[in-house]
Amino acid sequence: MARSVKSIIFIILAPLILAGLGIGGYFLYQSINAQQATNTKDLELFGYGMVASSQSMASVGVTGTNQLPPTFDEKTLTPTQKVIHGLIRDKDNLLLENKVLQNDIETLKAQLTELTNYKQFNEHFAPQHLKDELKSVEHQLKALLIRTPEAERFSTMQIEIMSAAGAAEYKVYITRNRLMLSEDKKQIVVSDYLPAYAFCVGDAVDIAANTRSEERELAGFFRTNDSSGLSEALLQDLSSVLSPCQLSVRQKLDNDNV
Repeated sequence: MARSVKSIIFIILAPLILAGLGIGGYFLYQSINAQQATNTKDLELFGYGMVASSQSMASVGVTGTNQLPPTFDEKTLTPTQKVIHGLIRDKDNLLLENKVLQNDIETLKAQLTELTNYKQFNEHFAPQHLKDELKSVEHQLKALLIRTPEAERFSTMQIEIMSAAGAAEYKVYITRNRLMLSEDKKQIVVSDYLPAYAFCVGDAVDIAANTRSEERELAGFFRTNDSSGLSEALLQDLSSVLSPCQLSVRQKLDNDNV
């Protein structure tokens, strides 16, 4: 009989106990979820705050002055927050280092460009390189003059002098202005400016030189710029008739800024 009563009581209480446990578990679950949500929200807010405190997020105020981001007391941070703070600090340091490196790279690029230009400039005006370029200019100008009907009134020697004089004036132009002309610019100078100068020189030589020997001396003078082989009278005559030719072509080149 006693066993039967205990069985009845167990049967009655068991559902009640299970129901109580279920209700308690439900409320416990809800409480844990709520706490987890609160913790997650707090961590998100802290993360936003830490991002705002990053040096990379510094802002400019209304007055134009730099405004530093807010800072946090690391003593009050949780371990997770300290990790986030450390990562953001590392990011800021990397950004600063990268900025310094970029500035160094730009400085080195500028120095390299300057050295390259200096090297090319010196190579361009090296004696052998310049000699080859002047020889090329003289040959091009001579070929151009020979094809010109106006050149028929000049002798072969006079055309040689005119071509050499044109190359000499080309040298004066590029050295006086410290220029490295591209091939296109060189062709413009040779074809558009030097022919008129060469014809002017041809007329000047026809006046200054009285013999074939003096013409040969003038050809050597224009190629070497050495006047020691000229007689004083020939040099004076040449200077008086050559100056207007030089003045004219130099003014045209300077004015047109070739």
